[in-house]
Amino acid sequence: MTVMEAARALGACIQEDPRYSAYRDAQGIVENDEQVKDLSENLNALQEQFDTEAMKENPDEAVLEDLQKQGTAMYQTIYQTPAMSRLMDAKEGMDAMMNEVMNLLYLVIGGADPKTVEVTPETMQKMQQEMMQITP
Repeated sequence: MTVMEAARALGACIQEDPRYSAYRDAQGIVENDEQVKDLSENLNALQEQFDTEAMKENPDEAVLEDLQKQGTAMYQTIYQTPAMSRLMDAKEGMDAMMNEVMNLLYLVIGGADPKTVEVTPETMQKMQQEMMQITP
């Protein structure tokens, strides 16, 4: 098996993982959520207003600051919706899985046995210390 064949097999395994399914499901929910759509449209309108004001020869700094505050509040509101909260939770699961996979690869590249090495804070710290000791 080549490295690319193994990478494809890993990709297939990732897509079979429940964390992947949860993430994809949550993405679909966000894409179809009317509250998120409405809030996103409002955020886009604020961005357009900000851009229009910012491109003026003498932009009004108070207006820009107000639009930026409104945009920040709108952004936070979007991320507090149930659909977006679900997506962020699912993304955390995916990120954790991908971090573990990447850390395993780092350990293996560093010489660890891919069949037995465990990704733990201790093994990662040991690998980092060994990498720091390498001198050219």
